[in-house]
Order: sequence, then structure tokens, then C-alpha cells
Amino acid sequence: MENITMKDAYGNDFVLTSDDFTLVQSDVNIHDTKLETKPTTFVKDAFRRFCKNKSSIVGAIIILIIVLLAIFVPVFNTYDVKNSHPSETLVMPKLFKSGTGFWDGTKEFKRIDYNALSEYNQKAILKMKVYEENGVKLVDFVYDDYEAHYGEVERSFDWLFIERYINNGWCEFSDRTNPATFKLLDNKCPVREVLSIGDDGKPVVILSQYRYLGYKSAPSFLFGTNEQGRDIFKLAFSGLLKSLFFAMVIAAICFIFGLIWGAISGYFGGNVDLFMERFTDILGGVPMIIVVTLCRLHLGDSLLVFGFALCLTGWMGTAGRTRTQFYRFKGREYVLASRTLGASDTRLIFRHILPNALGTIVTSTVLMIPSLIFTEASLSYLGLGLQGGDSFGTILSDNQKFLKSYPMLIVFPSIVISLLMISFNLFGNGLRDALNPSLKGSD
Repeated sequence: MENITMKDAYGNDFVLTSDDFTLVQSDVNIHDTKLETKPTTFVKDAFRRFCKNKSSIVGAIIILIIVLLAIFVPVFNTYDVKNSHPSETLVMPKLFKSGTGFWDGTKEFKRIDYNALSEYNQKAILKMKVYEENGVKLVDFVYDDYEAHYGEVERSFDWLFIERYINNGWCEFSDRTNPATFKLLDNKCPVREVLSIGDDGKPVVILSQYRYLGYKSAPSFLFGTNEQGRDIFKLAFSGLLKSLFFAMVIAAICFIFGLIWGAISGYFGGNVDLFMERFTDILGGVPMIIVVTLCRLHLGDSLLVFGFALCLTGWMGTAGRTRTQFYRFKGREYVLASRTLGASDTRLIFRHILPNALGTIVTSTVLMIPSLIFTEASLSYLGLGLQGGDSFGTILSDNQKFLKSYPMLIVFPSIVISLLMISFNLFGNGLRDALNPSLKGSD
């Protein structure tokens, strides 16, 4: 190669020789270097990103705990919630020992006429303050609801009542005129002692109320009982299980239909997209309450009809997101290359476009589950949802009249459903950021 004389940017001459064109690595074998990082997959990478989001982890743990409670509380809690329990209506919630002053199964009475105290179980009165107002003797006191419902009380019964337990071998009463001859043989016997024989010939006994109701020990209701005497704790989680199952089925149906509708609309575009979008706009303009009401009036009041009413408009959110994602990806180079190579529309949709858009779509479907639970609860609370069942909405609807006198009947189920809604949103946001990092921080 001949030497070449050239000028630089400043007008100075310089000479290029053949040595200037010699490869620096001409005597070195060039090959691919080994990757220092371990190979991974999309799922592993998404899981790693999800674990970095602490709030999403907390939300996932809370969801898991609530779902496990919904599954196992109805199984292991043997309290009957199918039938009414007239003797156990509106029992206060209890977590701590009676008398601690918080969540202890007690309730406070104020400005009660002192002469009316005989109507209350004296053993259940924990604290009492007596005062006069306008010449009337009044009393404020704290009442142990569990002692009143399940403690020992003095009652008068006929002989048939005691004979039932004598025949069971739980007690014996050799001389019916002498209370001292009563003998307790089995601890299951509700009659603990015979005090006297009344003027009417009936025995006056000390009755253990929880044994009389069939309990082995005095019960304790974490959320209290409702107007029918049913345990709110078991009722809430058995209702949650039904609501979760119902919401998951509806979400799956809406997801599949919305995915197909949005894929067709976004992929083909043009007049097809125009027609499908206008139909969606018209259907979406009808309020949910109107849709549910019309379905109930013309198709009847059943679980199937209510689910159908939710499905009529529930798929549109998924369809809209799917359509947006298809418009985003269908013009990419790899899609055009596949179309050039003769790929069919079906292959382009399900093998090239949909897998890339699935992260955002799946995330929206996860968030659809708590939304459906909340919608069902709201409609049932208004009397338009599931009637005669134990879903969250029906529980809240049945107890709304006690909002002022017994607010725990509304507060405790509301806390559970609120906690579930918040946790699902935290979990869904973390799932969105993990599956599609480009959307991190967006609403």
C-alpha cells in the first residue's frame, strides 16, 4: 500500500502508511465469551421483580391468609350457621377476657331505671354506678353478655325437664321433695344444683346455660352473633368463599370473551373495529343497576341470572385493554416479518402479538376479582344481588338496621372485604410491574 498524504481539520499534513491499517487483534483468536450471569426465563425474571416490591408481597400474604380462612373456617368451626339460634341473638364479639374494657364481650348500659335491674342477670353485671336524676334512681353498668347468655342462672322447670337428664344417667334425684337428694353424676348435665321445690311443685334449679344449649364449654364469638344467633365470623368467611368462587368464575368468563373480542377488534381494525367499538360504547352506556334489574325482571332471580347480568358488561374492560395492546404490537417488525413469511392471522394473533400483551391483560383480570366481589356486595346490599344466600352483600344488607345499636355486625364484615380489596390492588400493581416493567408506577 502506498503512503497517502492528507490534511487534518487544522490544515496540517499527515501521512497514512500501511501500518495504520493493521488489525490490532490479528494474532488473537476471537470467540464469544462465556456469560457470567446464569440464564433465566421470563417467569423467573418477573418473579424476581415481584419479590422486590414489598407492598405487593404484603398484599399477597394477606390475600393468602384471607383465602385460607375462607376455606378452613367453615370446615373447622362447627357452629351451625344454617339454622337460627333464638337464645343466642346479638351476642357481643369477644377476643379478650371479660372486664378488660376492649373487645371483651361486654356492653355498657346507661340511664337504666334502678328498679329494672331485676330483669338482668345479676351475675353478669361487672361495674355499676348508681345516681339520682330528677328524683329518679338511675344506674349505669357494664354487662357481661357471655355470662348472661352462657353462665349459670336460677330457673324453675317442670319435672319432665329433669327426668330427661336422669334417664340419660347424668344425675339422680331420689327424693323429689328433698332438694338435698339431687346428685350430679356427669359434668355434661345442665342442671348443676336443685335449690328448692316451689309452691307449684316445680324444682328451682341452677342451670348451666351453655351446657343446656349443647356446648362442651362456654363459646366465644370473635365477631359476635347476628339477629338469628349465627356466628358472624363463620358466616363472613363462608360468605367470602362463595363470593370468591363466584367472582373467579365470572372473571374467567369475562376474560375469555373480552380477550377474543379485543383481539379481533385490535388486529383487523378498520370497519370491523369501528363497528365493534360502537357496539361496546352503546352497551357500556347502560348503568350496571339497570342491566341487573332488567335481567331479574325478565329472567328471574337466581344465581345464574345474576352472573349473566354481570357478564353482559364485565368483559368490556378486558376487551379495551386487549384492543389497545394489539394496536401497540401489530405493527412491530417481527409481526411484519412473520406476515411476510406467510404466517396466518391466527398464528400472528396467538403466537406473536398476544404473548407480548398478556402481562398487562392478566394483571387487569386479577384486579377484576375484587371489583366483582365489591360489585356483588354493593348490589346485594341494595337488594339487587344474590338473595337468600350468605354472600358479603346479603350479610351487610341483613344487618344494616343494626348499624347504630350493634355496629359490629356491619364493621367486621366490612373490614374483611376492605382488607381484601386493598390487598388485591397491591398484589395487582406488583404483578403489573413484574410482568411489564415499562408500566411501573402507572395507574
